[in-house]
Order: sequence, then structure tokens, then C-alpha cells
Amino acid sequence: MLSRRRMLRRRSEATVAAVNPEMLVLARESEGIALRELSNHVGISYSTLSRYESGLLTIREEHLLNIAACLDRPLSYFYRRGKIYAASGLYHRKRSRVPLRELKRIHAHVNELRLQASALLKFAEIESDNQFFRLDLPTLGTPENAAARLRQSWQLPTGPIRSVVDAIEAAGGIVFRCEFRNSAVDGISQWPLDDPDMPPVFFVSEDVPGDRERWTLSHELGHVVLHHLPTADPEAEADRFASEFLMPAEEIGSDLEGMTLERAAELKAYWRVSMAAIIRRARDLEQISARHYRTLCMQMSSLGYRKCEPIPIPPEEPQLFSAVLDVLRTHHRRSDHDLSEMMGLHLPQFTEKYGHGFTGLRLVV
Repeated sequence: MLSRRRMLRRRSEATVAAVNPEMLVLARESEGIALRELSNHVGISYSTLSRYESGLLTIREEHLLNIAACLDRPLSYFYRRGKIYAASGLYHRKRSRVPLRELKRIHAHVNELRLQASALLKFAEIESDNQFFRLDLPTLGTPENAAARLRQSWQLPTGPIRSVVDAIEAAGGIVFRCEFRNSAVDGISQWPLDDPDMPPVFFVSEDVPGDRERWTLSHELGHVVLHHLPTADPEAEADRFASEFLMPAEEIGSDLEGMTLERAAELKAYWRVSMAAIIRRARDLEQISARHYRTLCMQMSSLGYRKCEPIPIPPEEPQLFSAVLDVLRTHHRRSDHDLSEMMGLHLPQFTEKYGHGFTGLRLVV
């Protein structure tokens, strides 16, 4: 019969063997720390740490404790069975270059948020009026046709979409407004192919104005419904999808003739998209010439409208994730400690991020 000490030791070893190596990578990259840097911080050789992260070596308990303390994660964080997924789309202004380490940090953080949402959704089923489904671009022919099909399936009325966030949440999607800490990134989305129970998750910068938030979410929406298979130019296709989704050609076309900045401002207030997007739409639908388009763009630049347009559109506030948290707290009687454990957070981290009231929820990425 095993002694108590030997039984405890074997139980501890079995627990450590259950550590998910992907969570080691996720925690490190979300802190923006390179593998060699972490090796120096925790006093573990680079080769050993590399084998821990690749799953080739079972991590020692004392090493896990050191890593958890260095990366400020509870031990429960490293036992989660989730996976790291690439983003369905990473939308950023092409004139800006995002360093590789920063991209890894952002991707790691959105994976953390997705895993947190996934943990909570196991205990709070979402009932939605609509649903997400993947569209077959070769069958539909164009991103514009796909956007029209989705508007029809979601029974969106003619004219401008009142709230893109509401439309996504009404189909069961989850939207986070995040502080990306990098002005080059506007939005990211994820919808894992091998996790049928997880709805699409959208992350949009809280620093962008409302018109750009709506465009970014629509662009990411194009990615999640269209790009489950590789295509030739996914970014251009997502832009075309967003343009038709927000401004259907049959409805806006005649309003784009003889475009001026004054007219663009009027249409912005109605369609709730940027003047720049409206002017571009006029060119794409051949309602203005390429020369007239360039003239309008130069006028926009000279007036400073490229950085700050008139007629600000207020941002749209997500509600679904905060509602899930509220249901778990009030109806399922989950304590903050329970919720923090479920989400792989220290209790102070949970309190700082989510607090006791969820209106205007903000997340730092």
C-alpha cells in the first residue's frame, strides 16, 4: 500500500502531466515575452522551456509554479483544454506596420478572451433570433451576393443597419470592445472550425469612432462567414462584403451621383458610415469618375477629414457577454471567485476587468 506521501506525490505528478502546453505559449505571448526572456526570468533553460511548450516534456511542478508567478496566472489557467487559433481576420490600416511580437501579443489576448467566453457559455446557453452560418463564396459568386444573402437571412430591414453590434449579437455572436494598445489595429475575429459550440467572437478597438467600428465589424463579419476556405484576396473580399452589407448598391446607388463632400456628409448621417467609405462606394459603383474620386480624396485630406471627419457617429455598445456574466452571477449564484476560476483569472484580475457592473465593459488587449 502506498504511503500518504507517495500518494500525494503521484497525484501531483498526474496533475502536472495534465497541463496544456498551449496555455504555456498563450500566457507567455499575451504578456509580450519571448521564450528566451521567460527562460532568463524563471531560471529554466531555453531548451527545457521550449520542450515544455511543445509538449515534448512533462513540466515539473516547481517550474510551473515559477512560470505562473512570472506571468501572473493562476495555476488553473494552465489546465484548460482550449486551443490557440489564428484570427479569422486582423483588420488594420495598411499604412501601418504591426511588429510580429505585437501581433502575437494581440492574438494571444483575443484567444484568452475567447476561452474566457467559451468557459462561461458552457453554463449559460444563448437563445438568439438568428444564427451564424458559413457561406460558400464560389456558389454565391461575389462578396456582394454573400452580404445580400446574410442581410436577407437575418431579416435586416432595408436602409441602414441600426446597429451592427445588435445584428451580430442577435445571431449569437459575441462582441468585445477592447483597448488594443496599438493604434494600427482596428479589429480581429475568430470562429474556430473545430469548435461547433463556440459562436463567432469579434474584437474591435474602443478607440475608433462609431462609423469605423461599424465598418470594422462588418469587415470581420465578412471574414468569419466567407473565409473558412482560402481565397485569393480575403482582405479585399471582406471590404466588398462590408460595403454591400452596410450600403446595399440597389438602395444607395442613385444617391451617389454627382458626389460632393456636402453630400457625403449628409449620407454619412443617414447610413452611419464614414464619408470616406461613401465616396469610395460612389467610385466602386461607377457613380463618379476615378478623377472625381481623387479630387474628393484630396479635398478630404486638405480639410483634415482623413483623421477626423465631421458628424461623429457614436460607438455601439455590446451587451451579450455582460448579460451572460450577469446571468451566471444572479441566477446561477456563481461567486466572483467561481467566475474567476472558470475564466482562468486571479480574483483581483477578474474584479478589475469585470467588476460588479458590466455596463460599458472594457477589456485591455
